[in-house]
Amino acid sequence: MPSGDAAERSPNSPDRPSIDPMQKTRNRRPNSRWPSAIRAGWRWVLTLGLLCACAGMASAEEPPITQHILSLLEAEGFENLHAEEDAEKRVLTIRFENRRYRWEVAGLGVLLALVSREYEGQLVVIPLHTGLPMARIEVSAADYRAFLRGELEGAEFSSRMRVMPTSPESPSASARNASAGRVDIQFAPGLRVNLATPAPPGVFTGAEVRANTSLAVQLGKGLAFEGTYVYPLSNSKPTFSRIAGTWNARLGRNGYFQFQGGRLSHELDGIAAQVSYLSDTGSHHVGASVAQASYPGWKRTTSHQLFYAWRPTGTDLTATISGGRYLRGDQGYSFSIHNGFAENGIEFFYTTTTLSRTTGVVFTVPLGWMRQPRPGPVRVHLKNAFGFVYTDERPYPLDGGLSAPFYDSYQTAIRRWTSAYLRAYVGQMREAGRRWVSEPEDARQAIF
Repeated sequence: MPSGDAAERSPNSPDRPSIDPMQKTRNRRPNSRWPSAIRAGWRWVLTLGLLCACAGMASAEEPPITQHILSLLEAEGFENLHAEEDAEKRVLTIRFENRRYRWEVAGLGVLLALVSREYEGQLVVIPLHTGLPMARIEVSAADYRAFLRGELEGAEFSSRMRVMPTSPESPSASARNASAGRVDIQFAPGLRVNLATPAPPGVFTGAEVRANTSLAVQLGKGLAFEGTYVYPLSNSKPTFSRIAGTWNARLGRNGYFQFQGGRLSHELDGIAAQVSYLSDTGSHHVGASVAQASYPGWKRTTSHQLFYAWRPTGTDLTATISGGRYLRGDQGYSFSIHNGFAENGIEFFYTTTTLSRTTGVVFTVPLGWMRQPRPGPVRVHLKNAFGFVYTDERPYPLDGGLSAPFYDSYQTAIRRWTSAYLRAYVGQMREAGRRWVSEPEDARQAIF
């Protein structure tokens, strides 16, 4: 039996020739030319349809703007990337983690410069740390381009840029160029000076240069491991100054949590945790920490402190006051003032407890290149910063006012991804965007 349309046609169907069985001649109806026109019309319709379908397939194969921008950011070395455009094609949201640039401000300036030259509309940028969202930054692409060209002053651009806390929710889609499992091997010089005379038994006296080697691994979202091996070039014995695992987490829109366990610092073994709350502007930071840790020969006790830090918007000046119970069981309080100059910093502190009074100063200077090697399975580079601490404690021995340290990159990210901090350095943000994005691609690639 015939299939398709042929089964429904009669031998004398009007769209086909008929054969008269008596005359054995081919006959057509008077309007037989109209079926030919209809057939030609259908052929044109089918042809146009096929052409439109092919054009649609070609356009579907072209990468959307989000994929194009993600490719640019991945080539630049940013990690944990995710981009999403709203239904009206007016707002582009980008999540990224910066381990490519030594300073967060420079990384943000470069990312905004790359994206703003490819997109028209509003940009929402969410920086990450170990995969955790740290802030929400909103800026118009047109405003940032005008800012780069010098048509918009820093104060005006700062007023238009919105920086605020963000919720810890993450997109369901997997991140591009994920950082999990990647290893960083870092090198840094070290200097230890002890001017105490006479020094307690077993405590090094004098000055020595050290070679510090660190290994850091991002294990997953919020999970990290770090180990640092110190090799003195003169007197002391080599040792691990830090071997610790860290769990970072977000608590709602303004809350932060960190737990660490292992060797927390030089000869200090134990566990410690901190929870903190950051205001919307980043000017007020309040929190609490607790630890169970001890030095060799000490009885392990529980220490706990409360702290409050204040930073005025538009300046890199922070005043912090803290107090509670310290590792030796002594009780007291501490006050510090930190003044930052871009990546350089100087901090003065004073601590008084039931055992001793300590005054000190901390110097921090950047180390290595602003643009680090691209992250990969294994990356070797210099540490981002070098710090030197000088303390004077009365009376000896040196064991009063000691607490578990919280000074890793997560704590730095909490303090820096704020409106109060970023508004102080919009000029440096523009300089980074101009320097790294305006250069020819071959020149930028030749740096590393």
